[in-house]
Amino acid sequence: MLDENDREISLTFAKGLAVLLAFDARDRSITISEIAEKVKLNRAVARRLVRTLEQLGYVSCDRGRYELTPHVLRLSQGFIEGRGIPQIIQPILRNAAQEVGEAVSFAMLDETDAVYVAHAFIPARFTLNRVTIGTRVPLPPTAAGRAILAFLDAGRRGDILAGAEFAAHTDRTETDRARFEAALQEVRSRGFALTDSEYVSGVGSLAVPVFDPALNAVIGAVSIIFEHGRYSETELADIAARLKVCATHVASTF
Repeated sequence: MLDENDREISLTFAKGLAVLLAFDARDRSITISEIAEKVKLNRAVARRLVRTLEQLGYVSCDRGRYELTPHVLRLSQGFIEGRGIPQIIQPILRNAAQEVGEAVSFAMLDETDAVYVAHAFIPARFTLNRVTIGTRVPLPPTAAGRAILAFLDAGRRGDILAGAEFAAHTDRTETDRARFEAALQEVRSRGFALTDSEYVSGVGSLAVPVFDPALNAVIGAVSIIFEHGRYSETELADIAARLKVCATHVASTF
């Protein structure tokens, strides 16, 4: 949350970032008026920000509608390369995917969401088009999210859950706070999270947490998705054990 009373921050810069974030899968091509309305800015201010981004090469214009350009990928380049995701983490996930026979993903905690930062795809295996690099998912109804939530400190977990409408994401009984906390306790006990049709109907997911060894704090989770009923409990336990090894290897890169 931005502290507008902090004299060391630039509100103009923050507004420019908000304009960039106005572009998403639903609003790929939008007008200045639509941007202004979406980010709650005066139209004249929005226009100056958009024109600045256009001159810097981050957006392009076609008949009054603006789109992001590939230039915006430079903003993530430092994170991707600095973490060694293509060179180090991707091969770790690929090895795990070959072992378990399913695509393996690595998602990291970002405020109140989990965002996928690496993915090892297995051809001809079950997958979802929605799982790509940069995909964001809510924490409560997903296995990756629960693997993270379960190991956050109680204060931060409470803050996230206080603002989460996890009942809106699932029609299962695990939507009231007490039962959800009990589910997270179970995740802590067995060391992995398991969901079934709670975020996407007919799709199960298994995830184990990834910890930053220096901070001894959870930073993300490695996970798989699979068709409902595909695995027995014994098979899932074996997959969880293999993913725990993968998570340890990913953690060693931080």
